[in-house]
Amino acid sequence: MLGFRARLAKRQVEAKTLVCVGLDPLVEKLPACIAGKMGSVARDVEEWMAQVAFASAPFASMFKPQIAHWEAIFDGIDALRRLIARIHANFPNIPVFLDCKRGDIARTQQQYRVACLDMLGADGMNFSPYMGKDCISALIDKKNPGRALVGLCYTSNPDARQVQDLLVPCLSGPGIGGFLWEYFAEWILQWVEELGVVEDAGLVMAAAYQPKGCDNDIYSRHLIRCREIVGNNLWFLIPGIGTQGGFIEETVRAAYMGPGSIAINSSSEICFASAGEDFAKAAAKKACELRDAINSAILAQKEGAIC
Repeated sequence: MLGFRARLAKRQVEAKTLVCVGLDPLVEKLPACIAGKMGSVARDVEEWMAQVAFASAPFASMFKPQIAHWEAIFDGIDALRRLIARIHANFPNIPVFLDCKRGDIARTQQQYRVACLDMLGADGMNFSPYMGKDCISALIDKKNPGRALVGLCYTSNPDARQVQDLLVPCLSGPGIGGFLWEYFAEWILQWVEELGVVEDAGLVMAAAYQPKGCDNDIYSRHLIRCREIVGNNLWFLIPGIGTQGGFIEETVRAAYMGPGSIAINSSSEICFASAGEDFAKAAAKKACELRDAINSAILAQKEGAIC
């Protein structure tokens, strides 16, 4: 059986796409043509997101539901479980990754594994590394190998810079030291090597962006630096494109190392592309546009092009 990264790479080559479609519903944005039609809000939302997923599938290398958007709906977790099953049944070659950012002591983390991977049926999940190696080791189930385990490293929300860009003295003796997020990149790579799950492990790494107050500067140094730290041993799940204003060409240039090395997420721009009866068609159009923009950037880079 192929591991997660191998499945992702295979899908990216077959469909010529690096797009990760985020499935993050907000009840207030539920299209009127679906609202009240399926018997409950949760069923309405499930049908809405299913139609978005099915329409955008030709342009998706993976799907990524954000669990809080489903937990906030009464019976939403059951709806999410059904949605994941529907995607698996109709698109078995497209993995479903759960955005849940769990991170706790080993015993609790094991329960998150059961809840997110076993019960919901997701093909992988992300975790917060703040509580150490337990945060990933307890997510590993040797009876079910090949699940993606992706650590938070450099996130796309601006407030994260206050914490993640904290300068830390060199921990191994005299030296310059580095940013906290750099240490997490090193530690996560070390942990997954020790645990034997490198082939499925990854990092959340924000897209290239324009720092506040820097109108002429596009920042991608974090992606370049992270590749210096982990090489192509870990794949990057990249948020920040779309409504968050990230830059595709600079992201690809700094992070892409061939199929399976990155997946670029877009959620709101695809899910909320239209509130009318054309919502599914509009979502597919946005996913297609993003795929094409990414592929153009890859062709400009030339190496390892998938298109």
